[in-house]
Amino acid sequence: MEAAEQVVESALRAAGWDAARQPFARGSNVVALRDGAERPALAVLAHLDTVAGSGGADDNGSGVVALVELARLLAPFRLRRSVLLAAVDLEETGRFEGTEALIHAFGDRLVGAIVFECLAYTDPRPNSQQIPAGLGALYSGQLARAQAAHLAGTWTLVVYRSSGLPLARAFADGLAATAGADAVLAVRDPLDLPLIGPILPFMVPTVRHFARSDHVALWRHGIPAIQVTDTANLRNARYHTAFDTPDGLDYPRLADTVVATALAVCRLAGVVDQ
Repeated sequence: MEAAEQVVESALRAAGWDAARQPFARGSNVVALRDGAERPALAVLAHLDTVAGSGGADDNGSGVVALVELARLLAPFRLRRSVLLAAVDLEETGRFEGTEALIHAFGDRLVGAIVFECLAYTDPRPNSQQIPAGLGALYSGQLARAQAAHLAGTWTLVVYRSSGLPLARAFADGLAATAGADAVLAVRDPLDLPLIGPILPFMVPTVRHFARSDHVALWRHGIPAIQVTDTANLRNARYHTAFDTPDGLDYPRLADTVVATALAVCRLAGVVDQ
């Protein structure tokens, strides 16, 4: 982990960002902050750890590479709002300790966050995309779109809560512009749905699939956040195995995702005339 942190820190610095490692109780985050005239900051996060024995290419090497490339794309722009990039540790414990440490360090200095989680696995074969039982009834429109594409795993999922709707729209618009409208599918977190949200885990246990990454820690602290993901094991049989290797990734989609995020950050943070 220390070697990986050094690689990420060096890459962020090479892109022109003031990056540093920030140790906490059981790990360390790599954080790069660019101050703008407006605060608090808009954040983009990707977890750096993976599980023992995994190749870690999609989960979550893809997210970390996207974070570093995003730093390079944003470097020439002056932005009104401060922007924070962070490679966080210990997501795989399920307690999101790195993100909790980041929130503790920055507190009310975060206005919102885009969370990268498994970005670059697609599978164009029919029925390669799993839809957990019961979710079709909650998201009939999205299910219809997925079925129209023969349940091929070719789209990127954006998970949001109502507080993060501007984030979701900005990213989805960016990815639609770079990769086409069929490349993105957005869903509101089921627990955020009016009236039925609090009881859904008891009625439809599969809604817990939406609460498996660092965005959940941000939501717990009232910070607007979206998750951007290829849906991980619901599509990728290599997930959490030694076969999660770079040869299995869709690099054009990864590139489109980075560009879409850059567009979203520029839209949300505001570009100052050079």
